[in-house]
Amino acid sequence: MFLEQEVYGMLNWGFAIVIVVEFFFVIHLWISQKFDKGSFIFILSHIIFFFFAGYNLLIAINTFENETGMGSEEASVHIVIAGVLWALSVIFLLFSFSRLAKAKK
Repeated sequence: MFLEQEVYGMLNWGFAIVIVVEFFFVIHLWISQKFDKGSFIFILSHIIFFFFAGYNLLIAINTFENETGMGSEEASVHIVIAGVLWALSVIFLLFSFSRLAKAKK
């Protein structure tokens, strides 16, 4: 996908900053609130899968210099991988919400 030259760097840095902030926020909450360890593992799994989903999506829209002869096919594969990983990350996030709700009862 063709975008303004500056957009690629902003996308890469913006995604990295959001993931790092999310990770440290979850660590802070876990230390300060001492919530269920299983919920914490599910939330960390969400962050990991979401990171790889975003990474594949960034590859698909060509934010990294990667010249191949089959660019559109490669982009399609990366979009599918990103979608599957994103769906898995949402499932892990929902599992963590479920465990946290049960722990509050």
